Amino acid sequence: MSNKWIKELRRHEATVDYEYDSYAPENCYYTPSPYFNWIFSNKSNGIPKNASVLFFSSPKAGKSLSCFSIIQQMQQEDSEGIAIYISTEIRAALQNDVFPSLDKNRLLCLDTNDPVQIFDWIDKDVRAMVQEGMPLRMIVIDSLSNIQGIKRRDADSIEQHLIGDQALTVTVGLGKLVPFCKQHKILLLATSQMRANIDAGNPRAPKEKMAAQLGVKHAFEYFVSLKRAGAAEDKQDIEGKSFTEDDSKDARGESLLTGHKVYVKMEESSIGSAGRAGVFTMDYEKGIINQHEEVFWLGKNTGVIQLEGTKTYRFRDKKWNGKKECALAIRDDKELYEAILQEVKNLDGKK
Repeated sequence: MSNKWIKELRRHEATVDYEYDSYAPENCYYTPSPYFNWIFSNKSNGIPKNASVLFFSSPKAGKSLSCFSIIQQMQQEDSEGIAIYISTEIRAALQNDVFPSLDKNRLLCLDTNDPVQIFDWIDKDVRAMVQEGMPLRMIVIDSLSNIQGIKRRDADSIEQHLIGDQALTVTVGLGKLVPFCKQHKILLLATSQMRANIDAGNPRAPKEKMAAQLGVKHAFEYFVSLKRAGAAEDKQDIEGKSFTEDDSKDARGESLLTGHKVYVKMEESSIGSAGRAGVFTMDYEKGIINQHEEVFWLGKNTGVIQLEGTKTYRFRDKKWNGKKECALAIRDDKELYEAILQEVKNLDGKK
């Protein structure tokens, strides 16, 4: 029997729709990396469309490339979806050709660190277009750390030190942006730079930390760190091939890099498990590659692919002699790839 009071209360425009499942596959966006997707710790291994994600890392680890990769994946799965990428570091003009497969007809890139051109523009112009039916799927701000404070923007000289101006500006801006994105199921991605961690009282404290104020931290559900993977095994793929152009050398005779592996970790999460980590390969022209390797390691590390003895790997009734053979079989058999990945997802679906 329905409660007449609740029925009346649900007329409020901000009422949560219990029928909407934020973690259903159709209500999630994905990265091209199975391991990257897995760290979000839900039954679809995806990023809910009504979520906000903050990436942070040291310079050149892969924040911007990861954002473009997610846009690329969305465009492949959604023939109408539009994304807005805002470079506050004024690099969009240099980065928009990062992956040739990106559809520029559905990607708007802006070079600005002016908070009015970012937050007010979205709140007024973009909001109106979304309400008229524009299929906006993602907004990326790369990075929050470089947005100017309102007072700094209007200051006559850099000699005017305006403590707290930038933090307040970004906090107020996100206060408008986040509700708009959630209301319209627009995925909000942002990045943050790193800064020195001055913690004299704790010698074990990390040397760097995310350069984000508390107001920023409250605006995002997921905090994801990225780091260039530097172990010896990370310098080549599972077949032993290095990420270099063997035919091209620099002045010292070193082969030119074509990509690198990225270590990605869910540092904090308001809506799922924290601490999960993965590794993916970023090619500088193609984006994220070698997903079959990720599926192998995901399957092995979650117990979906079982190790028998010292080098025999088994999945259901199939066996392979060595990790390379198993990974190549996954690469060449799409049904096998999907079956392993589905069993990995099922592990989260049981929670």
